[in-house]
Amino acid sequence: MNRTPDDSPVQVLIDLARVDRNLRRLHTRAARHGVRVRAHVKGHRTAELALRQCAAGAVGVAVTQLAQARQYVAAGIREVVIAHPWPEPFRWRETAELARHCRVSAHVDSEAAVAGIADAADRLGVTVGVRVQLGTGLDATATPDDRILAVARAAAARSSLRLDGVTAYQALLTAADAEDPAAVGRATAAYAVRTAALLRRAGLPCPDVAVGGTPTAEGALTEPGVTEICSGAYALYDGGMLAAGACTPQDVAVTVVATDREAADRVLDQHPYPWQRAADHRRLAGTAPPGTRLVPPHICALTPQIRTVTVYEHDEERHIGIWQVLNAQDAIPAPPAGSAPRRGS
Repeated sequence: MNRTPDDSPVQVLIDLARVDRNLRRLHTRAARHGVRVRAHVKGHRTAELALRQCAAGAVGVAVTQLAQARQYVAAGIREVVIAHPWPEPFRWRETAELARHCRVSAHVDSEAAVAGIADAADRLGVTVGVRVQLGTGLDATATPDDRILAVARAAAARSSLRLDGVTAYQALLTAADAEDPAAVGRATAAYAVRTAALLRRAGLPCPDVAVGGTPTAEGALTEPGVTEICSGAYALYDGGMLAAGACTPQDVAVTVVATDREAADRVLDQHPYPWQRAADHRRLAGTAPPGTRLVPPHICALTPQIRTVTVYEHDEERHIGIWQVLNAQDAIPAPPAGSAPRRGS
């Protein structure tokens, strides 16, 4: 059986000409509104494309894993947001360590996390930025509304922390959301802007009002007061973005060739968008290179399952090379010897 270079049942192809058009479009639109763009690299997980996004105007990257953050910094990225409010002390220490090498800001959702990051930063003599993570009642990682001011005040009180502001993200959860993603973006942005105003009225700094999401960005950009859009899928897009009307077929810069269709379906069907049907593959015209050519339903779910991408320009006219996918995961420290095992372990 023929296999791709990393022995995957799919070969992932990226068209750089389409990528560059996508970058220009979002960055130009954001600049028109006076808003920065941050590239959430979960949508491609390659250092080469992250650097291309920064060269095109992105202020930096967002990642969830500290191990991946270190890889991007080693590649030359100089501003990183840890886009998940991790509760584990080892990650607080690693966040502070990262601040020795770049400007870093971490999402937080509790006073305990604020204190843990600050203590680690104090020990290393560094400054770490923090962003209070907002969300809906359905978001388990969001700071409860009645704790937002307390978390922000705790951050502002520590000299080793920089209270960068607030960050909000609302996924498209239903088919109705996907039919009007701009409305979801506007509502999320309005909530973030109101919360920023709450912090400022309390005498707290709130320079950054960041809103996440690719399909919702159009709506979020129209809300005065938003300072940053954190977008993941905008460089490549995918079948879900196409179905939600966030792009056209000509914008999709990633396709896959199935070397084993049954195995490929198992890869592609992993973790669809919440509103998306399983096996919602969208076939593209043409079959070059040979094989069944598909648009992945959810690019952020595909990249953790592959090790390389094959990069072309202008619909395979010019082969650029094979890029490594950065899928390093944080190593969870072993419990101390003699400690009781965790429940369920």
